[in-house]
Amino acid sequence: MRDSADVPMSLRDHLRVLRRRRWPLLAVIAVCAGGASAYALLARPSYEARAELVMVSGTGQRSAVLSAAAPVLSMLGEPVSALGGADLATQVQIVESRPTLQSAWGLMHERPALLARLLSVGMSDELLEELPGIVEGLGDQPPPARWPDDWQALLDTLMVAPLEDSEIIEVRCESPDAERARDFVNALVLGYLGRSLGDARATTRHARGYVEEQLADVEVRLAEAEESLRQFAERVGTVALDESARQQVGLLVRLNEQAAVAESTLRARRALHDELDAKLAVMDDRVIDATVVRRNPEIVALQGELAQAEAGRMSLLEEYAPEAMPVRRATAGVEELRARLRATAVEVVDSRQESLNPVAQQLTQEMVVAEGEELAARESMRVLQAAASRVEGALAGLPDEQVALLKLQREIELLERFYLALKEKQQEYEIAERAKTPASRLLAHAIVSEKPARPKKLLTIAGGLMAGVLLGLLAAGLAEQLDDRLRDPQQAATVLGLPVLGVLGARWRDGAQDARAGEALLAILQHLRAIARDTDGPAAFVLASADDAGEAEAVAKALAGLAGDDGQRAVVLMPAGVDAGDGGAEAGLGALLSPQTDRAAAQQALAASHAELLLAAPPAGSGLLAAAPLLALGGRIMLVVDLRHATVADAKAVASLAREHGAEPVGLIATGARASSARYLAAPART
Repeated sequence: MRDSADVPMSLRDHLRVLRRRRWPLLAVIAVCAGGASAYALLARPSYEARAELVMVSGTGQRSAVLSAAAPVLSMLGEPVSALGGADLATQVQIVESRPTLQSAWGLMHERPALLARLLSVGMSDELLEELPGIVEGLGDQPPPARWPDDWQALLDTLMVAPLEDSEIIEVRCESPDAERARDFVNALVLGYLGRSLGDARATTRHARGYVEEQLADVEVRLAEAEESLRQFAERVGTVALDESARQQVGLLVRLNEQAAVAESTLRARRALHDELDAKLAVMDDRVIDATVVRRNPEIVALQGELAQAEAGRMSLLEEYAPEAMPVRRATAGVEELRARLRATAVEVVDSRQESLNPVAQQLTQEMVVAEGEELAARESMRVLQAAASRVEGALAGLPDEQVALLKLQREIELLERFYLALKEKQQEYEIAERAKTPASRLLAHAIVSEKPARPKKLLTIAGGLMAGVLLGLLAAGLAEQLDDRLRDPQQAATVLGLPVLGVLGARWRDGAQDARAGEALLAILQHLRAIARDTDGPAAFVLASADDAGEAEAVAKALAGLAGDDGQRAVVLMPAGVDAGDGGAEAGLGALLSPQTDRAAAQQALAASHAELLLAAPPAGSGLLAAAPLLALGGRIMLVVDLRHATVADAKAVASLAREHGAEPVGLIATGARASSARYLAAPART
């Protein structure tokens, strides 16, 4: 990991971090992958059942029924909207509504044979015709809130939604019991189709019932009129009618018939007008397009008044006691301002753009058309009634027998025509009721799923493995950011701005285990000798350690021993005493590691040592102060950095301490690395 912000991390740096943090990374991957695998293998499988409904396009049929049934519905006092709607969103809500769910519960528990029939023969015409009666005969069923817990869990998975860019509604649910999921979905769609078909036929059936009532009434009236005509013939006998009178009677019948039609149209348009007027009464004429809100300017004024009132109250406390009347009045004023500030809205509407409500405009336009048709029907009825009155006036001059006979014949003819019209309308409603279909038809019923929907083993394990990799990388990066330890020689060289003189592995003291340690020590010794050539007298080096003085002592002893083997006299100074690398001891050298020693005594001890190479290993950290006499005589500093324990802060602190005493470190020796190396790793510029 690089510490310099000027040098971006390369791929090798990232790989080095991952290799260093491999155990946390592998642990997180193992936990996530193991948890996902355990869930995939041990979790209870859940099976999905799915059915599809397709909307039936009924715009033309709805318009035809609306135009035919509107007069009848108006006579019944019902709004035209009783015919309902058939849009996709409405049908989705109907499928998952409480009544449909209750019907599904009843079909599953009371009519299981019906579900078996659906699975064996599919949705046949006979089954569809039977559904409304079956659903209506189920009676009261428990609401979904009172279903058992296992059914509540199944209900939580219910999904009813339209497929995108289609007229298809998809119904699906999941359950550990595949057959239960299948039966519930099939029962739900059957309950919906039965209720939909029953509701669709109910309106037509209602209108047909009204027509049949009127038809029965007309039959009674026609029978009474024929009986009256028979009795008139027996009482009066034959009455001669001229052709002009007969034509006038025919005209009167036609006028009365057309007047009845105009009255029916008038009542239908009046009912439509009342329905539209009720909708408009609860609808806004305008809607808001955009609103600009700004901070209430009263807030600032009230805040200023409150501050002034509080300041005035404080000034009164300097002259009066808190219980005094002036202070109490001031306190009451402050509380009043606070109450006003709390009650004032923080934001107010600065400007607002409104537009006409398009729905209200459409309803208004429909109401205007209905008003115009209502006026036209009223005027037509008035004209027809006036014409009928004139014809009746013209017929008033005839003899009484002829007038009575004409009235009876007119009434019988009018009733016969009305009877034929009602009979035709009855047949139309009977045909419409039988031709009525539900708003949707079953496209595909649910079947038992062979494979569980959850858990998907391969996908779950792959997802767990991917999550483990991502979380592991995150954990490795976080650990690397939080870890302040020096991890590799290159990082130490970059942080400290010193060249690496050599790298010693974690087992460098055991020569059999680390054969390269000797080469690294020899490279370090050669570097020290190169520096010593430019030094008058003994060459002194201080091996400063940031965390472990024992590591610096071991390096010093190893270098002294290596120099002694090469015939060079080397002495190692340690805090506990003097230990000559060649086995000899020199008196007075302890003064070189004593902070109390002055420069003259230290120079005298150095001259008396007769050593070609002097290596000092003071205590770690601030123990570098013990080598101050030696540093004052030109001693060089080498930093010993243990890559297993040393932190960036400690290493920088030792280097800064050395520079404060006028000694510039010449390089660093890294220990505790993965392997020893005599390779010159880096010589960065000093930071």
